[in-house]
Amino acid sequence: MVDEHKHGIKTVASQTGLTQFIIRAWEKRYDVVTPLRTETNRRLYSDADILRLTLLRLATEAGHNIGRIAKLSSEEPLELIAIGGTVAQLPQIAKEVVPQETSLRFYIASCIAAVKQFEAQALESTLFAASVAFSQPIFLEKLITPLMQEVGEQWKAGTLRIAHEHLTAAVVRTLLGNICQGYDISTSMPNLVVATPRGQLHEIGALIAGTTAASQGWQVTYLGPNLPVEEIVGCAVQNGAKAIGLSIVYPTDDPHLVNELRKLRRGIQEGVALFVGGSGASAYDPVISAIGAVRINDMSTFRTELEALRVQQNASETSEES
Repeated sequence: MVDEHKHGIKTVASQTGLTQFIIRAWEKRYDVVTPLRTETNRRLYSDADILRLTLLRLATEAGHNIGRIAKLSSEEPLELIAIGGTVAQLPQIAKEVVPQETSLRFYIASCIAAVKQFEAQALESTLFAASVAFSQPIFLEKLITPLMQEVGEQWKAGTLRIAHEHLTAAVVRTLLGNICQGYDISTSMPNLVVATPRGQLHEIGALIAGTTAASQGWQVTYLGPNLPVEEIVGCAVQNGAKAIGLSIVYPTDDPHLVNELRKLRRGIQEGVALFVGGSGASAYDPVISAIGAVRINDMSTFRTELEALRVQQNASETSEES
């Protein structure tokens, strides 16, 4: 317990931006935190106390009364801050809210607040700030993916309209496209064709996969959503693709998709790798296994698979030259 509560009030005041007087007043009047008391009656605070006090300060600066928000859980002030804050405050707030997971949740809450108001520019600016604040893997896997999931869940629950979801997808699509175009990739690098098969309209997962592959040095040919298998095969053959990546989200019970996947495997050369990912991919595990495809559960696994494939290709090319 003593190890967890290790910060004196002077340190807490410095780290939270609150005066010692305010900290004591909030404790006494609103019971916002409960510091440990030593034998000499000295207050000791935990890291969690510092985080909570920081969030409450930011919420009050966004216009919320401390008496009304004092009983909120430690995470609830995040959306209040997001709604009341401005894009210009994002980097400073993210810096103050030290734990990465909390910082990510703050950015997601900021994005949701912008989406609810149909503020495309604010959403774009928030996402750009996040892309600078975090590494690309963190940005893609722990911000973009949860954001799209949250928007989808709120749409299903009726708290967001389908127009909100479309706006979010449009902004994310543009941002990820710009990131992909920013890579200077050698023409000697292998090609990956990325798409969603016929009937699959959700493309953000495919865009994330394409962006991830581009960051690994792959040439990426992104074909978009809802594409007939013949078109995917035709592109892969013409480009001499070494791999094809498919994203499957919804529906998860499409019998036509099973046939599409089988046709895809028959249409490409045996040495072309086939990756299938997305939240709905597991529903098609039997056919994915039958056609020798690799199901991708996360982008970390995808990066590993791409690197192994590239190493294998390099070894094969070296062997042929010798």
